[in-house]
Amino acid sequence: LDVVIADLDGGTVNVPECVHISLLPEPLLQQTREALSMVLDPELEVADLAFPPSTISASSLKMQDKEIRAVFLRLFAQLLQGYRCCLHIIRIHPEPVIRFHKVR
Repeated sequence: LDVVIADLDGGTVNVPECVHISLLPEPLLQQTREALSMVLDPELEVADLAFPPSTISASSLKMQDKEIRAVFLRLFAQLLQGYRCCLHIIRIHPEPVIRFHKVR
């Protein structure tokens, strides 16, 4: 009942009602939104300039795909930085077991 299913081929995510997924922390959420809007609509970057540059070229679809992937890669790297401090090694077994403590 508490499993989130992401169908990457179909492009759907099924979240059970009992699972609460919080939003990204605020600095990351705003940075990600801004980065994605700059990739998807590059004219926004210079919309408020009194004298915008004469050439603003939209990325090709292949390049745009890579830019979107880079935005999410940066997001996940920022979210997961410092995860090692949450790892707890249990050495009472013949083979050490690594457990994740999200409380830290």
